[in-house]
Amino acid sequence: MASNTSKAYAHLRLKTSNPDKHNVRLPERLKRLAGSYAGKVLRVNLTQGKVEVHPLDLELAHRYVGGRGFGARILYDELKPGIDPLGPENLLLIATGPLTGTAAPTSGRFSASTKSPLTGTVFDSNAGGAFGPELKKAGFDMVVLEGQSPKPVYLWIHDGEAELLPAGSLWGSTVDVAEEALKRKHGGNVKTCIIGPAGENLVRMASIMVDGHRALGRGGLGAVMGSKRLKAVVVAGSGRPPQPANPHAFHEEVKLVTEVLRRNPVTGDTLPRYGTPLLVTPVNKAGIFPVRNFQSGYLEEAESLSGEQLAKTLLARRYACYGCPIGCGRISRLPDGRLTGGPEYETIWALGPNCGLIDLEAITLLNDLCNRYGLDTISMGGTLAYTIEAFQKGLIGEKETGGLKLKWGDLETLQILIEQTAYRKGFGRLLAEGTARLAERFGGEDFAIHVKGLELPAYDPRGAKGTALAYATSNRGGCHLRAYIVMSEVLSSPRYLNPLKVEGKAELVKKLQDVFAMLDSLVMCKFTGFALFQTLDYEPAFYAKLLTTATGFYFDEEEFRRAGERIYNLERLFNVREGLDYRWDRLPARFLEIPLPDGPAKGETLQLEPLLQEYYRIRGWDFSGRPTDAKLMELGILTEPRWPKIQVALDLRDLEEALRIGEAAYRGGAEWVEAGTPLIKSVGMEAVRRLKERLPSATIVADLKTLDTGWLETEIAAQAGADIVCISGLAHNNTVVDAVGCARKYGVKIMADLIEVKNPVERALELEKLGVDYICAHTGIDVQRDKAEEIDRKVELLSKLASLVKVPVAAAGGIRADTARRIVEAGVKILVIGGAITRASNPEAATRKILEAISGVKSF
Repeated sequence: MASNTSKAYAHLRLKTSNPDKHNVRLPERLKRLAGSYAGKVLRVNLTQGKVEVHPLDLELAHRYVGGRGFGARILYDELKPGIDPLGPENLLLIATGPLTGTAAPTSGRFSASTKSPLTGTVFDSNAGGAFGPELKKAGFDMVVLEGQSPKPVYLWIHDGEAELLPAGSLWGSTVDVAEEALKRKHGGNVKTCIIGPAGENLVRMASIMVDGHRALGRGGLGAVMGSKRLKAVVVAGSGRPPQPANPHAFHEEVKLVTEVLRRNPVTGDTLPRYGTPLLVTPVNKAGIFPVRNFQSGYLEEAESLSGEQLAKTLLARRYACYGCPIGCGRISRLPDGRLTGGPEYETIWALGPNCGLIDLEAITLLNDLCNRYGLDTISMGGTLAYTIEAFQKGLIGEKETGGLKLKWGDLETLQILIEQTAYRKGFGRLLAEGTARLAERFGGEDFAIHVKGLELPAYDPRGAKGTALAYATSNRGGCHLRAYIVMSEVLSSPRYLNPLKVEGKAELVKKLQDVFAMLDSLVMCKFTGFALFQTLDYEPAFYAKLLTTATGFYFDEEEFRRAGERIYNLERLFNVREGLDYRWDRLPARFLEIPLPDGPAKGETLQLEPLLQEYYRIRGWDFSGRPTDAKLMELGILTEPRWPKIQVALDLRDLEEALRIGEAAYRGGAEWVEAGTPLIKSVGMEAVRRLKERLPSATIVADLKTLDTGWLETEIAAQAGADIVCISGLAHNNTVVDAVGCARKYGVKIMADLIEVKNPVERALELEKLGVDYICAHTGIDVQRDKAEEIDRKVELLSKLASLVKVPVAAAGGIRADTARRIVEAGVKILVIGGAITRASNPEAATRKILEAISGVKSF
C-alpha cells in the first residue's frame, strides 16, 4: 500500500505555490484523494512578510498522518542541527490532523511543533477548544511559521486567505486583554492562539493560550512565537469542513465510538462530572501525589483539592471542546466574581502541594495569573518548588531573590515570583530559564525535578515504575502524555497493572508511545483511551477504522502502530542529531537514592538502568539509545545508512582493555568497532566473538588484512560474528573474488585496505569491479606524519577516490578531531580512528569530540 501510494502521489510534491494568489484552488481529483484533509498548507515568512499557500503533500499525509507527525517530519527535514530555538531559523508549525473538525469524537484538537527553547528537543504540544476545526473550515491543514518579524504582528486567517497585521498596540498586553481586542476587531466568533507577556519576554516555559484558557502549554512554544514577534494567530472560517473519504462507513464508526465513550464509567460519567481534578484522590491513594518538590508522595489534606471539592465550591459551569462527548472542561469563579478556565489536575498539584500550598481558591488564583501571562503551570510550579527547596537549603539567598524569603505555601510570594517570571524582572530573570538551568547555576541537581530540562508532572515515579520509564524515554522530556501508563498503574484501565512491578513495563510503554504518537497526529484526545483500549495490548482498532474511513488510506492495527513507531523514531533521531542520547534518559537522583517516606508506596526507589536497556532492545535501538540504521530503514525513515561513520580501531593486545575501550567509544558514537590486526593476532577470533556479545547492535569489523585463502578467512570471521571483514588491497584478484563470494553467502561485507598499494586509485577501481563493499585508504602507523603537506596529500587522494568509486570510502591513519572534518568534506564516509580514541583518558568523550567536529553540532 505504501509503495503504491508513493507512486500515485509523487507528482503532488512537484506542484509549487503561487505567492501572488493566496486562495489556491484544488483540483477535484486532489480533493477526493485528500479525504478529510483540507489539502492546503499556509507558509508564512515573518522576516519577509510573505504569505504563501502550498498544496498538502499527500505522501507526507499518508506516512506521517497529521499534527505531531507533520511536525516531526518537517522539523527534521528543514532545521539544521544546533540551531538556536529562539533564533529566526527555528520553525513553529500549527497543524491539524485528518480527524480535526470531523464528526469524530474529540476532534477539536490540533497540534503545534517546534524545537523547544526549554529542552533543546523536538517538541509538540496539542490543545482542544475550537481553533483546530476553525483552521480546517478556513481551508488549511497546517500553518508553517518561519523567520522573525522586525516588529510585532499577528496573523489573520479567513476563508482561504491570510495576512500579517500590525500588533504594536497589543504587544505587552495579557492574553485576556489581547483576545478581547482581537474579537472586537474581527468578530466574537473568531478563534485565537495568543501569547502573553511571558512569550514576548522569551520565558522558556511560556505557553500559547488557545481561546483564552486552553493551552499549548509545555516546552516554551510561546517563547518561540514571541521570538518571531508574532502576538497571535486569529482564524475564522465559514467553509464546510472536508468530508471523509467514505462518509457512510466513517459515520457508522463515529456512532459506535461515541456510544462506547458514553457507556464507559470514566469518559461517560466521572470525567464529565469532575474533570481532570478527579485524579487527585486516586493518585494520592496510590502514594504518588508529589508534595513539596517530590519530598513526599502522600498528602493528608488531598480531599480538599479534589474534583468533588472543586464542584462544590468554585465551579461555575462545565464545558466541552468542539465535537467532544466527554466535556471535562471547567470554568471556575474567582473571589472577585471573574470567571477563569480550570484549574486542571496538573495545575492544582503544580501550583498547590508541590509548592506547599493547600488552598483550592488560592491555587485557582495562581492558575488564572499563569493563563493571563501565558505560562505553563507545570513548569512554573516545578521551577518554584525547586527554588523554594534550594532557598531553604542555602543554595539561593535573599541577595538573589531581591529580599524575598521563600517558604512553602506562601501565596503572596508565589504571586510575586510568577509576575517577575512573566516579565523577566528581578529574580524572575533567572526563574524564566527553568529548573535545569537554575540547578546548573546554583546546584542541587539531585532535587532539580526534570527530565531533559522539562519539569515533571504530578506522578512520583518511585511508586509507578512504568511511569518512570515513560518519563525517562519521552522524546520531549519529562512528560506523562507520551505514554499515559498511569491509566493502568493507578486507574486500572483497561485493567489493573501493579505499579510497583517492572516486568513487561518496557514493552507496554513502547506500545503506548507508538499509539499515542498517532493520537497526537489524528489529532484525538487521549482520554478516549479509557474507553477504547480493551486490553493491556492497548489495541488501536477503533482509531485505525476512523482514520481509514476518513482519509481513504488503509490502516489496520499493525500499520497504525507502525506509523506511530515511525513518528517516535524520527523524533528520537532528531534528538540524537542534537546530541541527546542515553545520558539524557535519566531521572533525578532523588528518585534513585531516596525512598518515598510515607504513603502506600513508602520505601520505594528506582532502578532504571535494567528497564532502560530492555526498552532499547525492544525498540531496536542500540544500548546508547540510538535508533539503528536497520530500524530506520525498516520504518522507511531512511533509504540508506547515515554517513559518516566512526570506526574505532582497537589495535591493542589486551582483550579486556579492548572491550572496555570499544564499549566506551560505541557509547560516544563510534557505530563500527574494529577488532584490529594486533588484537586478532593476540587472541584470535575470540576478539570478534566477545565484541559481538558485548556490543550486539554495533557493526563489528574484523581487520584480517587477508592476502590469501580469502574464502576460509572470511568464513572464520563471519562465523565468529563479524559484520565486515577487511582484506588487503594487495591480495590477488582470485583471493578477493573468493572473499566476496564467501561474504555474500554469510551476509557480511568486504572492506579492501589500500595500505602499501602503489597505485591506490587504479587498484580501488579494480577492487570495486571485483565486488568489494568498501575501500579504505590507509596510512600505516609507522609512516604517519603530522605535517600539513601530508594531510593535504591525503585529502587530495581521498577526494579523488570518493569521486571515482561508487562504494563508500574509508580513511585510516592518524585521524584526530582537528583533521576529521577536512577528511569528511573530501567525501569520506567512514573514519577509522585508533590512537585518538584508544589512547585517550576518556575514550567516550574523545569519540564525541570527533563526532562534534564532523557534524558541527556540540554534544550536550
